[in-house]
Amino acid sequence: MIWSSLSKWLFGTRSGVLLVAAFLLVGSLYTWHWLDKSSAVRKAVVGYVAKVELAASRAELKVLKDRAAALEAANFQFQRQLQEAEALQTRQALELDTYESTVDAVVGPALIERLRNR
Repeated sequence: MIWSSLSKWLFGTRSGVLLVAAFLLVGSLYTWHWLDKSSAVRKAVVGYVAKVELAASRAELKVLKDRAAALEAANFQFQRQLQEAEALQTRQALELDTYESTVDAVVGPALIERLRNR
């Protein structure tokens, strides 16, 4: 009896129909919200992971750029030292050629005899 009068009021009057519609709307919105939370969490996690990966990639890029700059500086220093060593070698070779051309390096028989007798 109560149910029949309640259903008659809910579905028979304009305010009852609006109340049922509002209740169904709120219920469906709550259900959608409850079901969509996992999707929102999943999207947020993907976004956070992307941000963290981007930050890690930027940090790695910075380290690689710093390493490349250090290697370039070391290579420049090495090339300079190599040029200095080659210049020194050339100067020493010229000095040796000059010395050989000015010194008469002939070993006499007396020196050979002294060395043999030792």
